[in-house]
Amino acid sequence: MPTSTTSKLVLIGGLYLSQGIPNGFFRHTVPVVFRESGISLEKIALFLPALYVPWMLKFIWSIFVEKFHRENYGKYRSWIVPLQVLTAGVMVALSNWQLGSSIALFVFAVALINIFSSIQDVATDGQAVQLLERGERGLGNAIQVGGFAIGYIIGGGLILMLMNSLGWNVLLVAMSIVTLLSTIPVLQSRSLQPGQNSKEVSGGILVFLKQPMVLRILLMIAAFRMIEGFIRSLLPAMFKDWGMSLAEIGLLLGVFAPVSLLAGALAAGLLVNRIGRLRALLWFGGLQALSAAGYLFLASRDGPISVSSALPAVLVDHFVSGMITVALFSLMMDWSRRKHGGTDYTCMDCIGVFAMMLGTTVSYLLAAYGGYWLAFAAAIPLVVLSLFVVQRLYSRILQHPHWQKLQPE
Repeated sequence: MPTSTTSKLVLIGGLYLSQGIPNGFFRHTVPVVFRESGISLEKIALFLPALYVPWMLKFIWSIFVEKFHRENYGKYRSWIVPLQVLTAGVMVALSNWQLGSSIALFVFAVALINIFSSIQDVATDGQAVQLLERGERGLGNAIQVGGFAIGYIIGGGLILMLMNSLGWNVLLVAMSIVTLLSTIPVLQSRSLQPGQNSKEVSGGILVFLKQPMVLRILLMIAAFRMIEGFIRSLLPAMFKDWGMSLAEIGLLLGVFAPVSLLAGALAAGLLVNRIGRLRALLWFGGLQALSAAGYLFLASRDGPISVSSALPAVLVDHFVSGMITVALFSLMMDWSRRKHGGTDYTCMDCIGVFAMMLGTTVSYLLAAYGGYWLAFAAAIPLVVLSLFVVQRLYSRILQHPHWQKLQPE
């Protein structure tokens, strides 16, 4: 393992850059493709959550990641490298698909990308937990979000911005090449070499779930992640319905939004250890009400919404999102056993993904039957409720000695 914090952060950034590419494609490009193909909001409310399923199954993938790998190649690298190659291969295959073609083939290819990416995410999260010491997790998670944001720009923003000029085929092949290039730091890093024996059966999912108050922890995580799905999953389809072009949506959500997300993550990385985990969660989480209010104001206006009109709301929202992500992910790392970080972190993340899926479904249904303004109006009291839940649960969790010893504060 490297002794330099800088070398750890460089590796973390590279790992999450490769994760951000397919995620940006899924979260920004896919909803726009659905609307371009004439799919209704009601159907998107079913399709998008269904495509989240591989991420919900990460607790199953973690079993395979923890038990099946080549010890002489590195526990997590055994999975990261081949999965990135497979993801790139599907992207090349998907480059032959065109708008107006069978949407079923498109959904199938996206599902494969999500399966490979979700398995790789288990290995990547496990490596991050193993690499970072407690005092490094605030900045480490900021770098994680930053790498992810850059991947978002590649997989989401650039695809939409350049689709009309360069074409779908060229962009998907280019995205696959970048994915393969991001594998190089993983191949070269010695920090992914084998260390401790990873086939200890004591690190299983059941052991994690049997820890005291773990259900409270999972509920607390779900309370936060549901808001993310509720608010931000609507944006690509909403902007398309408001008359924005693909290039404008790509610029807004695929460039400006990730840059703001990165700025928020870096700010939170400097603050999380200073103000403490609970204050960070409550302060940053409360700002989500401001995010929802900004979109509610836009949705209540008559006529088309321009990029310049939507930009302030998008910048504020994603800055807040970056701050929340760092605070929550740092806490999830704190609560992961060091030797079994992939399993523990994955179990918590799966619940978060399920909550995001639930939030996505409800918000799209509200938008379909009552308009986008109704979805954002409903988000504001949900934010307040989530803060109440988090404050109560966190205080009770910290009263237990088992979790007190894992806290850096």
